[in-house]
Amino acid sequence: MFRKDRNFKIDNSNSDISGGGGSIIYINKRCEASLASSFLNAPDSLAVNINTSGGLISICCIYRSTSLNVQQNSVLLSCIKSISAERNDYETILIGDFNLPNVSWDNGTVNSKISCKNKFMMTQQEFMDVFNDNGLTWYFTNDTARRRLVKDTLQESLLDQVLYTNDALVNGCKIVSPLGRSDHVGIIVDLVVSPSTNTSVKQKVLKPIWGKVSSEKLLNISINDINWDYSSTNNVQDMWAELHCKLEAVAATVPSASVYLDNRPVKLPWSSTA
Repeated sequence: MFRKDRNFKIDNSNSDISGGGGSIIYINKRCEASLASSFLNAPDSLAVNINTSGGLISICCIYRSTSLNVQQNSVLLSCIKSISAERNDYETILIGDFNLPNVSWDNGTVNSKISCKNKFMMTQQEFMDVFNDNGLTWYFTNDTARRRLVKDTLQESLLDQVLYTNDALVNGCKIVSPLGRSDHVGIIVDLVVSPSTNTSVKQKVLKPIWGKVSSEKLLNISINDINWDYSSTNNVQDMWAELHCKLEAVAATVPSASVYLDNRPVKLPWSSTA
């Protein structure tokens, strides 16, 4: 499956050959897959739904060009919100070139002043807000995903990223050599699931949808409704059990949805046992 929504020429060339952009997903013939309709409007990007041993997983291939206008960026943001939060019967993995060079992936912040009115910086902040609000976790922090020579100067940056709604799905990611003449390194994502061959009846369970509750609401609940004092400070195990109950009380306020999980791994924000 291939998608490319823009036509442009290579710099300093009269050729009509494109200078880049677009997304492509190759799917093994063993996989049961379909095009994700919620991502059809995303510029230069596409997504597929794949049946796996862990249930349905949506895999999105992203290319966000810096030449996208405000409306196109808004459409891409809406598609990411939709596929990662609004439908709760599958997990989502987003892979690709997000072109967010000013993001510090160690802490998920944009390296700019709070009052900054620069549109490029503000767009990067909008993407980070969507990632955080919809419970997306990113894998790479300070790794280099792109190396290229610009006027005899080597530029290194992390423009490619892997994000997911359930970090228990991902065993790890490995950076490998570029494919062909690409100036982006390759990324191999090792998942804990495999193409599904199971046709048995799926089991439904409740899954918390963290993207449906704001951090402000959770903070207010934590401050106003939870007593953070301990009944005893003499035993570490008793204190941990008490803290676990307090965290579960906060988690109980998060909306949940009935989803098909089958063997899908589930990882909570904290331990599920005291």
